[in-house]
Amino acid sequence: MDGVSPLWGICDFAPFADHILPCRAASRIPDGAQSIIVALFPYYLGEDAYADSNISRYAVVPDYNDTMRDVLSCAADALKAAYPGEAFAAFCGNSPLPEVMAAERAGLGTRGRNSLLLTEKFGSWVFIGEIVTTMRLPPAQTVLRLCDGCDLCIRACPTGALASDGFHAELCLSAITQQKKPLTAQQEEMIRKTGCAWGCDICQKACPKNRSAEKTDLALFLNGVKTRAEHGDDLAGRAYGWRGANVIERNLTILDKSGGPHEISNCDRE
Repeated sequence: MDGVSPLWGICDFAPFADHILPCRAASRIPDGAQSIIVALFPYYLGEDAYADSNISRYAVVPDYNDTMRDVLSCAADALKAAYPGEAFAAFCGNSPLPEVMAAERAGLGTRGRNSLLLTEKFGSWVFIGEIVTTMRLPPAQTVLRLCDGCDLCIRACPTGALASDGFHAELCLSAITQQKKPLTAQQEEMIRKTGCAWGCDICQKACPKNRSAEKTDLALFLNGVKTRAEHGDDLAGRAYGWRGANVIERNLTILDKSGGPHEISNCDRE
């Protein structure tokens, strides 16, 4: 996996057997699964790359569902060829596995107060993918403790989605910008104030561990970079395309009516 991902690890499948998420991809989990190979794909491009961005950083690079699926599928096929008696199934994006939990158990990082995986080298600017296999592999023995509980992400959250009692998904600005049903006046105002046409990076920007994150050198994220969503964009290959044109066009129209400087600009100002 060294040629596939710069950071990967292994955990046992057994603890996840009762935590499989309900999605169509769950049917592809091999019978008799023993191990999970967890691979991380960093996507951080450096602060200068996001100076004029109106979308979340994960959406600036080409759609990870497409790029990572291809890479992980090729890796799974190579493993099948090398170990023909075993089964290997690749997952990313709409995975049936609780991915942050898997990455933690594989010794790759820590769940932060914002529920995202925090890694030592790349901060939280990573995508997570997995290969589930019937092959018995030695699991990681390392447990990382990277979040020091400073609560800066909680204090930075503009909607109160992050709180001392946990994460309230229905309040998350990222979820609001992806919502298909009509937005409330308060939700529209939050989009205007933050300048976010899709997603939100505010809690990640507030995290001290992210300030020294290394840039990605993965070619799959260096080509096709697009820092702004614009009216009439071709949505093919963009992470916000899965929701259809109506949602992103609605959010852009809300921003068109903002009428002045944003309180929090570029989706990720501290």
